[in-house]
Amino acid sequence: MELLLSIDSSEWDGGSGSWMPVEERDPAVGRGGASTGVAVGRWGKLNVFACPTDPGHPHLTSSQ
Repeated sequence: MELLLSIDSSEWDGGSGSWMPVEERDPAVGRGGASTGVAVGRWGKLNVFACPTDPGHPHLTSSQ
C-alpha cells in the first residue's frame, strides 16, 4: 500500500516551527496553525492508502 492522500487538521504543530509560515513565527500571531478549516476526528490526521499494483483493491485508511 502507498500513501495516496493525507488530510491534517492543522498545517503545523506550533512546537517544531520547521516549515511554519514567516507571518506566523511570532507566537502572538500564530498559535497552532489550524488554518486548514478541516477537523479530522479530534483534530487529528487522516491518511488514505491505495494499492499501486491493483486499483481494484480497497483503499485503507488510518486516523491519528
